[in-house]
Amino acid sequence: MTYDPNNVFAKILRGEIPCKPVLETEYALAFHDINPQAPMHVLVIPKGAYVSMDDFSSHATPEEITGFIRAIGETARTLGVEADGYRVLSNVGLNGGQEVPHLHVHVFAGCNLGPMLSKRG
Repeated sequence: MTYDPNNVFAKILRGEIPCKPVLETEYALAFHDINPQAPMHVLVIPKGAYVSMDDFSSHATPEEITGFIRAIGETARTLGVEADGYRVLSNVGLNGGQEVPHLHVHVFAGCNLGPMLSKRG
């Protein structure tokens, strides 16, 4: 998967598409998912043009990596979900279910999220 500068998250970062923000830092933007899969479902994206966790971990600066990871934790604290628990998920590539070619982390919370994956036969 290659980075598409016209993907929906790049457009959100440029202000071309609105979002409902939760947190913005120098390195990341967190906002509510428009199709939530849990009572609380927020996306955290780096501000840089990275397609996946592999791309990000290979090419981002140490400051970008630290800032992005901290933004995930700060998002959970801002949402007030750290006490009851939450799930962090990043899909990578076709088999991983990635739909947008911009690195993003889902933060799910607000209920018992059950097992991580359904068993597939």
